[in-house]
Amino acid sequence: MVFIEVTHEKGHIVELSGAAFLSGDSLQEVVESTMAAIKEAGGSPTPGIIEELRRRPDATISSNVPRIVDIALGTLRAERLGKRVNGWLFTDRMAEQSTHPEIASYHARAFGNCTHVLEICSGAGLDTLALARVAGHVTTIESDPAIAEVTRGNLAREGIENVTLIQASWPFHLGHVRPFDGVWADPSRRTELRRHRSGAQYDPPLASIPLAPIVGIKVGPGDDVLADGFISEYIGYGKDCRERVLWKSAHMRVPTVTLADKLVHWGRSSDAKPFVVPTAAYVIEPHKALIASGGVGEFLHEIGAGVFDPHIAYGAMNVEPPSSCWYERYRVKKIDEGISIRRIQQSIREFQWGPTTIFKKRGWENDPEDLRRALLFTCGGPPGVVIVMRVGDGHQTVYAELL
Repeated sequence: MVFIEVTHEKGHIVELSGAAFLSGDSLQEVVESTMAAIKEAGGSPTPGIIEELRRRPDATISSNVPRIVDIALGTLRAERLGKRVNGWLFTDRMAEQSTHPEIASYHARAFGNCTHVLEICSGAGLDTLALARVAGHVTTIESDPAIAEVTRGNLAREGIENVTLIQASWPFHLGHVRPFDGVWADPSRRTELRRHRSGAQYDPPLASIPLAPIVGIKVGPGDDVLADGFISEYIGYGKDCRERVLWKSAHMRVPTVTLADKLVHWGRSSDAKPFVVPTAAYVIEPHKALIASGGVGEFLHEIGAGVFDPHIAYGAMNVEPPSSCWYERYRVKKIDEGISIRRIQQSIREFQWGPTTIFKKRGWENDPEDLRRALLFTCGGPPGVVIVMRVGDGHQTVYAELL
């Protein structure tokens, strides 16, 4: 693995104190021990943990206590999020923004025939690792000095030898970088103060990403981005929509939704609309990635489902829908017009539902948890499902059970 350091800020060289420490094996040792102490203390770094680090005879450790604690907390967070692999280390920012390892492996498949991939924004290096496993060589660029060093250590401990890591801001002069046939970019969508929803405000902005035979750019699922010439892929994992990727690639021909943990895909091929029904025996709740894609109407039309309202992402059927990873199924017990706490309470008593009853909403401004707190439940009763949804100019309340 090759590392090129061209760290600069406003034209001046910036020296990162303890850079070698952040990329070395000794960091992992002290972080692992600090993580163990934090776990034993209940999840937070106590004054005693901080003081023990400050008293270490190794001056590099004692002078990097805030960074060590940040990395310990970030790595613990990555563990909770299921993102940590093979002893990988994370700052808190890296843990928050990094790709899940399974999703990174899925992204990388598209670059399997590439001889050289340019990655913009290395981040935690999980995409870098996945790309290095399928492509001939990867040149990855990271602007944050501390993140670059931690990622450098992660890749080195993994034994990766076909990666060149450049610590620099993008846009970066590529004169010494050999031609590339793939580009992967994961621009930052957050600052310390806010989360940006416009691609023009990403760091770096989307317009700065170079083109290649295959280009993939990770963006926020609901962000405002100029996607002319790109095909969108919405990626679900578990029950959530985790990502949207803008692809310029022969492998992605229609807007697609992918469940990365199941490796299943659904592609949009028309603008068909589902029929509207006043009532139904079953309710379908599409996967959040389908909803984010804007293709729910077409999907429901494909499976023969209607809707209660064309603007609300719930399907309606009078025959039991088959089990599917693309949606949750609910059997309707009854439907009330409007929203009434009194009637909801009466129905919960009628069905003898317990406190684990699920509350959902679509097109209703109130918090379902506020509704839950206003109700009484049957102790030990089974869970029900209460769905409040907008229909036309009003609302309706659906009482159902999860299939």
